[in-house]
Amino acid sequence: MLKIVVRSKRDADAVRAMLKVFYPEWNIDVVTLHGARDVGKALDILCDLINSANFITILLGREDAELAKELEQLLPPNVAVHVVPRARVRNTRIEHLAHEFAKARAKLRLGVKWLSDREAYRFSFCGPGEELEEYGYDVAYDSFLLYGSGIREVLRRVLNVEIEGSVLMVRQLQGLHSVYVGKDLVATIRIPDEGLAIDTEIRRRGPYVGPSVAELLKVNMDVIHTFEKISKHFLERYRDWADYVIVPWSGGKDSTVALLLALDVFPKSKVIAIYTDTGVEFPQTKSYVKDMVEKLGVRLVEVYAGIDKVVKYDEKPLPDHENRWCTAMKIEATERAISEIAKGNTLVVIGDRDAESEARAQRPPVRKVNNLLYVAPIKFWGTTHVQLYLLYRGVKPNPLYELGFYRIGCYICPSLRSWELNIILSHNELKEVRESDLFKKFLRHKGVYKDQT
Repeated sequence: MLKIVVRSKRDADAVRAMLKVFYPEWNIDVVTLHGARDVGKALDILCDLINSANFITILLGREDAELAKELEQLLPPNVAVHVVPRARVRNTRIEHLAHEFAKARAKLRLGVKWLSDREAYRFSFCGPGEELEEYGYDVAYDSFLLYGSGIREVLRRVLNVEIEGSVLMVRQLQGLHSVYVGKDLVATIRIPDEGLAIDTEIRRRGPYVGPSVAELLKVNMDVIHTFEKISKHFLERYRDWADYVIVPWSGGKDSTVALLLALDVFPKSKVIAIYTDTGVEFPQTKSYVKDMVEKLGVRLVEVYAGIDKVVKYDEKPLPDHENRWCTAMKIEATERAISEIAKGNTLVVIGDRDAESEARAQRPPVRKVNNLLYVAPIKFWGTTHVQLYLLYRGVKPNPLYELGFYRIGCYICPSLRSWELNIILSHNELKEVRESDLFKKFLRHKGVYKDQT
């Protein structure tokens, strides 16, 4: 699923040493350009590799920066070219090389260029297009599209501007988000974990007119097909092996794409989706799961984690960033259901992506847990790829995304920030949650007064 390319044998030796220490279970092939510094020779060597169903990260030293620039103009979207901050790859200390490899993987999901002739983004660092203003990438970053009337309304309130079409938002560090319209950085938004405040800095005044979703789909069809091909090829190696295919399904965008891919690759009779009701789920999520089950015709097993009862009867304090006991309860309920269903060779298809957390980024795409095989087919996708893939498949995402949510969880989740709290407190669609006793208790816990509900 993922291969690394370097220029020389000594560079390859250094990368293999790094993988042995930091990525021992990833089983990544390392290949070389046989020392080539000429772009033509490099492309000849890369030809078969880049046309295979794999993601490719090309690591080069500073002395090959020009070669890297030339390759980026010519290679397809499954390739990320990354220059390490040393003259040669082999001159990089092993722990720094591990970080540079993580940054190279981040380029796969964060790649974006502005095509002025089409007035749309193309989500790849490779190929033609203009760089976005002050655009950067890091291992913790993710980018996503904001489109639809609900999200546009949120942005109108936050930025006090009129918006048409879609905008691109880049999640960075410490709550900082950059907002792009076209190639221009129009605003920054800082979203704290606590309270209701949202800090903004307007860089360019609106009105803003971003690309249409239809045009984004047209421009990115090759990107969508490439990512889909790689992920399906990754799953196909288990098609004959798997007796059962289990997909833990939260109703969020990532696990929905994982479910779609599993249903495409494996016989529907083998696929079972598991939805874990924490007891504090948004009603929109429960309705979405029910509707999608009917649409997809997939077998669903629903389990109950009972987090609401634990909070209601004060058996445990409300979860926070230092004590996320709720996650352990949800995982335990899900894994118990998986173990009850599993028979023979059981494959568990998960929607994990590198951008979600440092812990998930460190997990290999394939791992064995309690005699079960866990695989992550969209591990190297960005949120933009997930969003476009759902649009391409004609599958509506969870309606909470339309209201402006970045991620889907429960309504007492510690990860709910001021952004989501403002949405809950302002949208009529979320009145049921807003008026629930547990949510009011959660607001007090987060430092938001009860009378604001």
